[in-house]
Amino acid sequence: MPYPVPSTEGARMAVLEDLEILDTPAEALYDDVVALAAAICRTPIAVVNLVDADRQWGKALVGLPSSEAPREQSFCARTIVAPDGTMVVPDTLQDATWAQNAMVLGAPHLRFYAGAAIHADGQPVGTLCVADSTPRELDPQALSALQVLARQVSANLELRLRSRELRAANSELRRLAVQDPLTGLANRTLLLDRLELALRVRARARSGGAVGVLFGDLDGLKHVNDTYGHQAGDALLRAVGRRLARRARGTDTVARIAGDEFVIVCSRLPGEAELTAVGERLSTGVAAPVPGLPDEIVPRLSFGAAIARDGEDAAGILARADAAMYVAKQARRAARVLVAD
Repeated sequence: MPYPVPSTEGARMAVLEDLEILDTPAEALYDDVVALAAAICRTPIAVVNLVDADRQWGKALVGLPSSEAPREQSFCARTIVAPDGTMVVPDTLQDATWAQNAMVLGAPHLRFYAGAAIHADGQPVGTLCVADSTPRELDPQALSALQVLARQVSANLELRLRSRELRAANSELRRLAVQDPLTGLANRTLLLDRLELALRVRARARSGGAVGVLFGDLDGLKHVNDTYGHQAGDALLRAVGRRLARRARGTDTVARIAGDEFVIVCSRLPGEAELTAVGERLSTGVAAPVPGLPDEIVPRLSFGAAIARDGEDAAGILARADAAMYVAKQARRAARVLVAD
């Protein structure tokens, strides 16, 4: 049997998806609502049904193990498009629309139905409904109570939406607080946090390898910006960030801490030689033309490297690696690694 589709079906389905409620475990709040609806309306069946793209699905149920059914058979699919958001069918066998419905002729043999639409973000996403296997009338007080309970479910769905939006916003704020927006790498804040943690772990363990820092400077960024524009410079920085992240060890933290400065924190190193090898691999890995940019733009990094000394803090090891990097650049040792004394 064809079913009517709300004129805002796309927006309705988007809200239903944002709720992240379909096929989720039972929740006491919805269970309490259907228990109260069944008691007030004196029906053996009460359900909070959500109308999905091609089915209805029951979030909370009394009197049925499941209410899932194709949308074309769904009473609730018609309730959500009713002008006042309610639908009452006193005797389904006496109603031409429902007399041949599979849920009428077969289990659960519905003879009576009453439903009130539930909304989220202004969209009808489902219903609170009651049903019976015998025909009956629903008095106005019971119907009014069903509508009140439906509004309570709607209010909870609104809260559910807002809570998810707030969590998403907070997650985005946390991400922005520790992530470089251009490259997606760690920023200075996260880098310092990871470096300080690595130093603390090393100090406590007295074993497990050394902590090292690679302080890199991208050669020629100003020339690229001045010659080809800042869009080209940004594309270059993003490419370098991707290449560094792909070639770093899984335990390393790769960060962009300033315009052309990249820092990699390496923990659990067997020694200085391994830190140098990581730096060489990273330098070699980024030194290739960037697709979409002129072939003459080949990113090259000068790295200064430092192994943490006993009792040294994050600022100290970063300063030594930075100084080594500056020496490497002055010596025109691009795409090389100079280890600090």
